[in-house]
Amino acid sequence: MKAFVILLVLATLTTAFVGDETGAKWTFTTSPTTLPSELEVGDEFDLIFTAKLDKEWLLYSSDFKGDVGPQPTAFYFEPDDSFETVGEVKPIAPKRKKDRVWETDISYFTQRAEFRQRIRLLKPDYHVTGVIKGQLCSEKNGVCVPFERLFLF
Repeated sequence: MKAFVILLVLATLTTAFVGDETGAKWTFTTSPTTLPSELEVGDEFDLIFTAKLDKEWLLYSSDFKGDVGPQPTAFYFEPDDSFETVGEVKPIAPKRKKDRVWETDISYFTQRAEFRQRIRLLKPDYHVTGVIKGQLCSEKNGVCVPFERLFLF
């Protein structure tokens, strides 16, 4: 019974953590910022995903393999005929190190994370939605928590 109560408390805390964005606050913008009034079909622009990280938290980047060790941040775009992605999501200036526990090279962000995705417009009115999945870790106590965050442009 005691183990069940502990598991219930941990599940509640994890759900609360993911739901209220503790660890990272996301914002979504475009470049150029004058969109969509000046766009024509065929034009390309950047979607900018920015996370402001709470003190002592880190966010894993998207540019390393997640088959062993921490889970990289991944971006999933809902298919829509108004746009197409051009290339892959690019992390902007992540830090790099060899993880001591997993003995693999990783990249990560502290304080602030930025990712960019190039988009080509296929219709005048675009609608870009999706989800970001990843892992946040506390550098203070070593706790790692998976997260999911919806986005809309």
